[in-house]
Amino acid sequence: MLGKRKVRKNVFELLFGYEFNKEESPEEYYTRAYDNFVCEDDEEETVKNEFFGVCENIEAIDAIIIDNLNGWKISRLSKVTASIIRLSVYEMKYLELPAPISINEAVELSKQFAEDGAQGYINGVLNAISKKL
Repeated sequence: MLGKRKVRKNVFELLFGYEFNKEESPEEYYTRAYDNFVCEDDEEETVKNEFFGVCENIEAIDAIIIDNLNGWKISRLSKVTASIIRLSVYEMKYLELPAPISINEAVELSKQFAEDGAQGYINGVLNAISKKL
């Protein structure tokens, strides 16, 4: 078992990749893209459920994010930052993962994948969101 951190990384990578493949349905993209991910059989279902969960709830998730961007548009965020924030909001709202855990994991993902300085921004946006959820 690879653990929740690896599952989260796989879901993030799927979400990020899907940003460049919106002409496909989430199902088509998942089927094509998932072969590139390392995941144990028992974790594949979790990755799939979370990826589709974010995709199915993207409008509600984005509305929550937009309400907390303080004058920014979600389109101004990098695709990495938007994907990380979307995943964290999904975890907090739909999986009921405690906010401190989800936010910490989002910051860890941002250290690995996001541009310099994004960690503080992601932390701030997610802290504001967590107070309203």
